[in-house]
Amino acid sequence: MKKKLLFVGLLSGLLLLLFSGCVVFFPSFATLELYVTDYNSGYYVSNATVKLLYNDTEVLEGVTDDNGHIVFKLPTNREEIFVKFVIAKEGFAVTRFNNLMLRKDEKVLIETQLRKPSVGETQTEEPAEINVEFYNDSSKTIELALNNNILNVSNDPYYVVNVNTNEYDVKYIYVKLGGIPGSSFLTSPRSIYYESPAEGTLSLAGFSGLTPLYIATFDQNENLVVNVYYLNIEKEISVENPYVVEKNDPSIFAYTRRSGLAFYNNPVIINKEKTIPQIKNLRKINAAPVKDTNLWVEINWILWQDSSASLTTDQPEAYVVYRSFDGVNFEEIATIPEGYSYYRDKSPQLEAGKKVWYKVAAKYGDYVSTPTLLGSVVPLGIFDIKYLSPTDGATDVSTNPTFAWEIVDPVNSPEGTVVYYYDIWLYDLTLNDYGYYSLSANGYPYYNFFATSSTSVTFDFANPPYGLWWVDFGVGDWYQYGTLQKNKTYEWGNELVVAIVSDDDSEAYSIYADQAGIIDPIGVEAEIYNTFTTGDN
Repeated sequence: MKKKLLFVGLLSGLLLLLFSGCVVFFPSFATLELYVTDYNSGYYVSNATVKLLYNDTEVLEGVTDDNGHIVFKLPTNREEIFVKFVIAKEGFAVTRFNNLMLRKDEKVLIETQLRKPSVGETQTEEPAEINVEFYNDSSKTIELALNNNILNVSNDPYYVVNVNTNEYDVKYIYVKLGGIPGSSFLTSPRSIYYESPAEGTLSLAGFSGLTPLYIATFDQNENLVVNVYYLNIEKEISVENPYVVEKNDPSIFAYTRRSGLAFYNNPVIINKEKTIPQIKNLRKINAAPVKDTNLWVEINWILWQDSSASLTTDQPEAYVVYRSFDGVNFEEIATIPEGYSYYRDKSPQLEAGKKVWYKVAAKYGDYVSTPTLLGSVVPLGIFDIKYLSPTDGATDVSTNPTFAWEIVDPVNSPEGTVVYYYDIWLYDLTLNDYGYYSLSANGYPYYNFFATSSTSVTFDFANPPYGLWWVDFGVGDWYQYGTLQKNKTYEWGNELVVAIVSDDDSEAYSIYADQAGIIDPIGVEAEIYNTFTTGDN
């Protein structure tokens, strides 16, 4: 049935697009490539139906493959055409893009989401209608007219967005120039609003020429509608001494996280009633996966004003980020306004074990300085952990128990040796004597973790590794005894288990648990705690 639909769609596309020009035979093609995930930095959505519309008529239809990927090649002799597409799958909300420009003999890549609904099934392929008006400034005295979905501008315009939904109320309205907007963590800078109308001034800093403007809205059922408009930005910025971006070492950080965060849920809630002292982050971080995980790469660089060249070079308007999967062919993936020193790449083209390179350049209007190679990184895969002793539910356990665990399916990397960072927490579950304990180094009692390249750990309670000793955080002092108490129930687990590979230009993290957010910028809750009861000795 799908083959028949695809053939009918292709035939319709040929009839609509082929005869839009003068030449009938051997037409040119406009290409649309899509990647669909269930959330930003999340897992691929396969077998999603994608309908492509031209002049509001369906011309092509297909389904995403196992990598959430699909490519449409539309025959046309026009220099540019505007299309719409709708993505749908049973058990998911609806995603719709309107007014997307495709050019003859060129490819447009869109990476988007198809979320799980929060209320129920959506009954329409048009969950919302977006309308926008542009003005010369916030006084709204002079309206700027779109011409064939293109707005000619030389100064920052003012916009007013009105959204009418068909089934569910508006949840968010996003506005972003040059990239598809979403959560601030992964798509800053962008503007967000919580009701219609939404209005504000659009900064053109860093952009020139024909640039897409994405206005996106989510409704309360997680349906996504995106309208695309195009700004033809005409401005001149002179530069005499361009800044060649200086790099940090390392400059690239790859995060692979067990327990995926959709970046539109409520924050992670940690239920344990304890406070871990904050550990200062010295890495200057402002912060394709398997199912229910996250994978992104964060790069950073030295801002012009913080560089050694700030007195001898001109301040840039923006920074341009480039990415390569072979170290030779780089493509531009983002423009970041001056003042931002980082970019988080959430592309579904990223994969564990797949090397990726990045460059950054300063931008002055149409002029881009010589890019600086920041380096490369190989994102890590996911590992698991097996608890050997004391096992969950064990009784008559020694008051000097042996704690033991091992890594299952250890990760590896061509960039260096994998080092595992661990902590351990022990909870006294007696209601009238609640306590919690962890390990600390010599000196003032303080939370510590330890690092080892070994994939297994074994030690007795009375003989922790690396000269560490137990801290009773309930009383804020060292634990005063060499054993646990008799006939008491305890719970234990690791709240930090992270694999790290470092080299000169990058660090890669595979995060199984990081409840305090020591390595992970958000925090990953511990998954397993083991309960055991001591005996008489």
